[in-house]
Amino acid sequence: MQGILYDASRVKVCQAFYEICAYGELPVEWADELWRDILSQKEMYEELVYYIEHHTFLDKMKVCGYSLSDLYVWQMNRYNLIKDTGKNSRTCNKEKMAMQAFRTMADLLREPEKYAKRLEYGQGTDKL
Repeated sequence: MQGILYDASRVKVCQAFYEICAYGELPVEWADELWRDILSQKEMYEELVYYIEHHTFLDKMKVCGYSLSDLYVWQMNRYNLIKDTGKNSRTCNKEKMAMQAFRTMADLLREPEKYAKRLEYGQGTDKL
């Protein structure tokens, strides 16, 4: 087939993404939905590629003033609160937290007011 170019990079990114989600013990359906959201946003896709290559966030993308690092820290704080540890322990799955940060970013893009309010008002525990 002359003249057809095939770019396997997206396939490799997809494989790496699903491996991270599997390592984070995230359901396939959850991963499928996030993958669709990532593909629909060029900046999120770039952030994911950077994360896969460097195991840290690019933080080029900001929504309502929040970067992926901000959302990652927010996820960690939620984990610490739920586990009542005060710090993230060895049992804390950092890959899962990273993917959840991507999920929160996708939610922020879809409904900025709703999700920014959740981030700004904390976890809702010791507040009146």
